[in-house]
Amino acid sequence: MNINKYIAFTSILMLGSLNIMAQTPKVSRTLEEALRADRVNSTSYRIYAGQNMQGNYFIGKTVETIDYSKPFSLAKDSIVAVEENERLSFASILAGDTILISERLIPLEGPSNFRDIGGVKTKDGKQVKWGQFYRADALGSIQEDEFPYIESLKISKVYDLRSDEEIATSKDNLPASIRWIHHPIFNGGNSAQMNAVMQKIKTGDMTPEDSRNLLITANKEFINSNLDAFKVLVRQLLDNEEPSLFHCTAGKDRTGLTSALLLSVLGVDKETVINEYLMTNYYTLPKMAQKKDPKMAAAFANIDPQVLLPLMSVDRSYLEAAFTEIDKQYGDMDKFIREGLEISDAERKGYQMKYTY
Repeated sequence: MNINKYIAFTSILMLGSLNIMAQTPKVSRTLEEALRADRVNSTSYRIYAGQNMQGNYFIGKTVETIDYSKPFSLAKDSIVAVEENERLSFASILAGDTILISERLIPLEGPSNFRDIGGVKTKDGKQVKWGQFYRADALGSIQEDEFPYIESLKISKVYDLRSDEEIATSKDNLPASIRWIHHPIFNGGNSAQMNAVMQKIKTGDMTPEDSRNLLITANKEFINSNLDAFKVLVRQLLDNEEPSLFHCTAGKDRTGLTSALLLSVLGVDKETVINEYLMTNYYTLPKMAQKKDPKMAAAFANIDPQVLLPLMSVDRSYLEAAFTEIDKQYGDMDKFIREGLEISDAERKGYQMKYTY
């Protein structure tokens, strides 16, 4: 079977059959953050502060415009009011260390996995810059009244990692100010293969273990068969002077590995990279369970949700399969970045200086 084609197929399946996820498992935040800002509604944030994190805080419309002359006190889990759909950034200075935060999930009605990968800690104690790299699922459901908020993010380019067939199903709906770039990780394929897989799912011939193994194999194939596409993409993202976004259909497999590679180049350790990857479940699975599609409900009424859940979520074993393949072929991530991604140590240091603080 063409594993790449299967990834595209299961991503489309994911978006079309959300109603079958009634048995969605409980999920939790996997990315540890001493401080975080979550949107409560269009006019307020809740700032979550961990133990010993109470003190003076500072606020700005961007990290660069935070006003350090006007501190404000923040009690545990405080509410901060904002203008309609305004995005804010916050800073805390504790024990001489500055922590910068902003909202991670971009609050849109349609996409459920549109998020900023900034704020992630690096191995040397720095943070990846907020507002520079965004990852997302399909963007065709964005509404035009959400354009002003998206434009406020200053995203200059969107890299669409989907195949021609996926794009034909749902084109991105973006403000005219954003340049759309088609960068398929893979393209083409045999629709007969997809029909055969669908039939196997419907007849109950596929097991949960089969589903997991397919995605483990797919992540290995990303390194074995699709590395050139990822190499070019990562370089373009790092060389872009302005904020950029990359996405596929579900925002979890092709997008997930792209995010993992970017964060690795910027000096984030493996476990933190995996925890950021697993945040897809935190953001998407609850939303899946809430959506209804009567036609899909009828079509998949007799299918074991445990067979579909591995296809519609992420698991650390999926990304670890890619990491294992990297170690097998290159020895470690550092050598892979030098030889696989063709980013020299000097270039990598430059990117880290540019995109961390």
